[in-house]
Amino acid sequence: MIETSLFPYENHPYRLEFGEKKEKTICFFSCEEHLQKYLNRYKLDKRTIKIDYRDGEPTDASKKCKRSVEQKSKPKSDGSPSTVPKRKPKLDTTGNTTRNSKRKK
Repeated sequence: MIETSLFPYENHPYRLEFGEKKEKTICFFSCEEHLQKYLNRYKLDKRTIKIDYRDGEPTDASKKCKRSVEQKSKPKSDGSPSTVPKRKPKLDTTGNTTRNSKRKK
């Protein structure tokens, strides 16, 4: 079993350690999925990191963190859920506009 001082957080049994001796980074994770996401996101090489498990050995993927991922529905063309058409703002106004500065000659 690993020393308990390495795991100060009760709910985070996964510990990741990487980096140089002077600039060592230590991260804690609540489940293996979060650890794997972090490794993939930052493209960390498994040869240069050290992973410790509070219980001694890695377990199978935790079932408490697994969620069914639903596909996001496609947005409507105008992005609005209402059936009333949007009022489009005029970009080029040709009406009378007041100017605060003098015209160049």
